[in-house]
Amino acid sequence: MSAPIVIIGAGIAGLVAAIDLQAARREVLVLDAAPDVGGRVRTTVVNGLIIDHGFQVLFTAYPTLKRYLDFDALALRKFLPAARIARDGQTSLIGDALANPSLLLDTIFARAVGLGDKLRLLALRRFAQQLTIDECFGARFAGISTREFLHARGFGTPVIDGFFAPFYGGILLDRTLATSASILLFTFKMLADGDTVVPAGGIGALTQQMAARLTPGTVRTGAAVRSLVTTNGRVTGVRLDDDAVIAAAQVVIATDAPMAARLAATVSLTLPEPTGARGCTTLYFTARRSPIPGKALWLNADHNAIVSHAVTLTDVAPEYAAGGRTLIAATSVGRPADFDDDMLDAAARRELCLMGNMTADTAGFERVALWRVPYSQYEQAPGWREHRPSIACGMPGLWRASETLHSSSLEGAARGGEMAAKALLHAT
Repeated sequence: MSAPIVIIGAGIAGLVAAIDLQAARREVLVLDAAPDVGGRVRTTVVNGLIIDHGFQVLFTAYPTLKRYLDFDALALRKFLPAARIARDGQTSLIGDALANPSLLLDTIFARAVGLGDKLRLLALRRFAQQLTIDECFGARFAGISTREFLHARGFGTPVIDGFFAPFYGGILLDRTLATSASILLFTFKMLADGDTVVPAGGIGALTQQMAARLTPGTVRTGAAVRSLVTTNGRVTGVRLDDDAVIAAAQVVIATDAPMAARLAATVSLTLPEPTGARGCTTLYFTARRSPIPGKALWLNADHNAIVSHAVTLTDVAPEYAAGGRTLIAATSVGRPADFDDDMLDAAARRELCLMGNMTADTAGFERVALWRVPYSQYEQAPGWREHRPSIACGMPGLWRASETLHSSSLEGAARGGEMAAKALLHAT
């Protein structure tokens, strides 16, 4: 039998590439060092609690990703299309009243955002919806920061720091809003065009469902690739940590950028990967009573916030906790994400209670998990798209399937996997 196409990495990009290659009747083997598929899109069940590996959501408007998923089978649970802004003991609910008319009065009377800025938000929603995804990533937006773009749209510093920094800081993992305006527009469009959801079984249900589409035996987990193998200047296989060598007709690297660079270096190849990383840390608590109830995301608008955003997951998806328990996710980004466990725990309890005007004794917190994801996204500063890597890696037999080909998002990963499969099939 001929050697298979070996895909290193069973995250979204690798799974999408595998699905498309198998559909084209190519033999595929997917290898992943982790004990389960998913890469950064994984879930662990702990004592009846569904714990995602970092707070993550799915935008149902993602056009590429949705082609690989059965939304009905995922039992998607919707967030309220709104954010509750908390600062100085006051809260304001700002929502998309066009998507959910019940939010209209709360949004009109919300003090955290002035009337002029509310109208500008509405105009920005319409503007983003009129753009195609490719237009969102056009040069006119890709070359400026989110903060610069918002100022140019007429938003003042108070609403940028009080609303956009905590809200889009959570999406971009960058409360400074130095990320390219393209990402703001892309996510704004996805929010407006569809729902924000989680599967009832956790975010890992996405990649579990995708893996189930592959022929049994296609994916091997617990198989860490140590290096690439070459013959006469061509990549012809991979070497595992246990020294086993697997021959390959082609090799596709579908890992995150740091791992891709390390693997390429084993054959003296330098891949043009994005520099920098955006990380986050999410703490999960059970509680007798949540200080931040509801299906909307809570935003901590304090300038010195350690918890950037939080949500009571069981208000959105009761399935996340067996026995009717309450499960809260609180996420830190930027420098606070690197604080030690005890400091983050104490700050999260304090800030969650301040946000909801409750005492810790009343809430009855118990921390059940803490997930650190140092490489959640790569940096997408203005001009980053001009330095994206190519699918072909400069050495015969080696290809790249990655979010770095499009954007650091679930949609970007799906597009990266699809693009790699098409390029490989066209070339071979």
